[in-house]
Amino acid sequence: MSQHCDIAACRNTVTRVTRPAQNALEIGAALRDARAAKGWTQAHLAEAAGVSRQLVVGVERGKRPGTELSRVLSIARALGLGVALTPLPAGDRTPMDAALDAIIGGDE
Repeated sequence: MSQHCDIAACRNTVTRVTRPAQNALEIGAALRDARAAKGWTQAHLAEAAGVSRQLVVGVERGKRPGTELSRVLSIARALGLGVALTPLPAGDRTPMDAALDAIIGGDE
């Protein structure tokens, strides 16, 4: 890890991701982009977040949509990121929205 800043110093580096993510794949891509912008490896991020490297890999690839929110937030916090909830534009439904409605019974 000598080529990277130490974990405490890196947490103070702020990365701003402004594109809205609407599904697990987009959230993973945003986290991957933020990690790459810091020059961190997945192992370094996992150590900083207190999670396994396998979890970071899965979240970045969008393959862990059922991951506990607190674990995803730990990854985001380690990157200096937070989560902001914003309304979707009217009528802007995604395939994920339709799938969730089918599973949990949406109000359509």
